[in-house]
Amino acid sequence: MTDRAETVVVIAKQPRPGRVKTRLQSRFSAAEAAELAAAALRDTLAAVRASRAHRRVLAWDGDPAGWDDGFEVVRQPSGDLGRRLAAAFRAARTDDDAPVLLVGMDTPQLTSALLDRRWNGADAVLGLSEDGGFWAIGLRSADPDAVFDGVPMSTDRTGAAQLARLASLGLSVELLPPLRDVDEPADAEYVAERYPQLAFSRRHAAIVGGRDRLPADRLFDELYAGGPVSSAPSAGRPESFLAGLARWIGPADSVDAMVVSRCEPPVIDIGCGPGRMVDALQRSGRAVLGIDISRTAVALAARRGGQILRRDLSTELPGEGRWGTVLLLDGNIGIGGDLPALLRRCRQLVGPGGLIICEVDPDPELAERVELVLAGAGGRSVPVPWARTGIRSLQQVSADLDLMTAEEWRAGGRAFVSLRAAT
Repeated sequence: MTDRAETVVVIAKQPRPGRVKTRLQSRFSAAEAAELAAAALRDTLAAVRASRAHRRVLAWDGDPAGWDDGFEVVRQPSGDLGRRLAAAFRAARTDDDAPVLLVGMDTPQLTSALLDRRWNGADAVLGLSEDGGFWAIGLRSADPDAVFDGVPMSTDRTGAAQLARLASLGLSVELLPPLRDVDEPADAEYVAERYPQLAFSRRHAAIVGGRDRLPADRLFDELYAGGPVSSAPSAGRPESFLAGLARWIGPADSVDAMVVSRCEPPVIDIGCGPGRMVDALQRSGRAVLGIDISRTAVALAARRGGQILRRDLSTELPGEGRWGTVLLLDGNIGIGGDLPALLRRCRQLVGPGGLIICEVDPDPELAERVELVLAGAGGRSVPVPWARTGIRSLQQVSADLDLMTAEEWRAGGRAFVSLRAAT
């Protein structure tokens, strides 16, 4: 019986801006995050090529040109991560049930020695990651559907849940050394400092070298603390990003009350800032949760007694698929600079027939994408992808996502659109 992986599978997707490493975009632009993803993938593929595996498989999403040298390419199916992992194992399995090891593209520090480790007769191997997930999983003959079906993915308990599933199937498990996934800017810095020989580390150094750019949330912290923060497109004249600050940090006004009256609970307020809408919704008797990336904003909102989490929209959120209303106010329709992607994400949050209430630009024809740079006393931010959208652009995009315009209204110089998800 072969006691090391004879087939190594890398499950990955084409590193395109806005589609990979979105959590890195609190410090890096979408293009820079994609460059880091590409470098991490190159390091991973190099480690696999240097391993003793007889067969190398790339389970790929996107165009594999330029990435498939030395690899057999299989396409990832649609569906959740568990379904795609199971499909990758089925595609890689041989008749003799030789060990198959699968890794992702998030651990550029991976080595051929880790890939070639002996399984010590185990039925499966599992490499846990420091964020609670896992960076590698290997199987001999277990049914991959039984291994992955129903295991919650992309949480801080995924690794533990996956280990428990393997045990429940009666499989003996050999644990591989833990590794740190590169998901957040701090992860990227950690790996780059400790493994300077990597292509990933060289790209990271090239991007951050010679600049003193801060994560965007640091500038928002400064803003909500009363600091003088301005903004500009990455190649443009500074503009007042603070025009709405007095409204953001103050109590809800009569225009906000009109929004509150249209909300169907429970409500999730995206980019809630210091929590004026969370406070107003709670006072109205509606169940509400606010999320924001700024520590200062979350602290200010919590002082008001609001239910607030410091979260990024790209991470898993409580109650996905069960919210009655998603709020995108105060310019938050621009988050990420990609309106279709933002609306798709909000569509995932609401339940059937749920509402997405958006504040849009008063110019109905406006549709532009910029990269903002925030500047404060503490320095300048990395470019932040942002969109400015009027109602016409919003309606064109929402129609393709089974979102119907339920209502549009103007008040106090502000413009709003309510979209209802199809049932």
